[in-house]
Amino acid sequence: MRILFILLGSFSILYFIGIVLYAGLSSLFPCIWAAAGLVCYAIAILLRLETTHHWNILSIFPKPVKTVCLTLAILIVIAFLITEGLIFSGMTQKPSKNLDTLIVLGAQVNGTKLSNSLKLRLKRAKEYLNENPETIAVVSGGKGSGEEISEAEAMYEYLVSQGIDTRRLIKEDRSTNTNENLKYSLALLEKELNKKPEELRIGIVTNGFHVFRGTSIGKKMGCRQIEGVPAKSNKFLQLNYLVRECLGIWKDKLVGNL
Repeated sequence: MRILFILLGSFSILYFIGIVLYAGLSSLFPCIWAAAGLVCYAIAILLRLETTHHWNILSIFPKPVKTVCLTLAILIVIAFLITEGLIFSGMTQKPSKNLDTLIVLGAQVNGTKLSNSLKLRLKRAKEYLNENPETIAVVSGGKGSGEEISEAEAMYEYLVSQGIDTRRLIKEDRSTNTNENLKYSLALLEKELNKKPEELRIGIVTNGFHVFRGTSIGKKMGCRQIEGVPAKSNKFLQLNYLVRECLGIWKDKLVGNL
């Protein structure tokens, strides 16, 4: 068991270093891997003390406390596995043809340069729009820290450069998160098309790991015909995205977004 925790700790620390070297720290979330690594090393040290000094740290806690902690740990693991199952179900969705509109969810823009995640979303949107010439698209994303233009503007310029007619594109440039992406985009669509969300056949274009949350928020907002249009994700960063997305789903569930 001690060897297992040493291996898990080493993996977590190395993965954290890999993320920093590969993609930098655009957010603090990858630090969770460093923290997990340190926790695993600490557990390994305690197990070593138990072996060499016959000292069990759990013996200092009352039995009810140990029971509650163990129960909570089991429930968290079960919730995590169920949530990851839902995330994977979104990653395998196949959209219908000729949807009324796509909503392309924004992601980070570095100055005016598309991040890898955003470029993958746009490539998938372009592919779908080329295959379904009657479908329009909302490109959704505001201007955040380190961004010289809004995510919507960057997406718009990319799709136009790839041959997509400007008449098929609508810019939503105020949103700062997934909930706002959907809220503001649906309001624009209702104004432009004179149709309520429940009357539209909508495709959510985002990286596969993010599809379940995006479509679930849309359903909460009244979209009856909403589907995922999954884009690829960076393979090296996929594990980090899956863990982060799980926490994002829990947060949105708690605040009532889905």
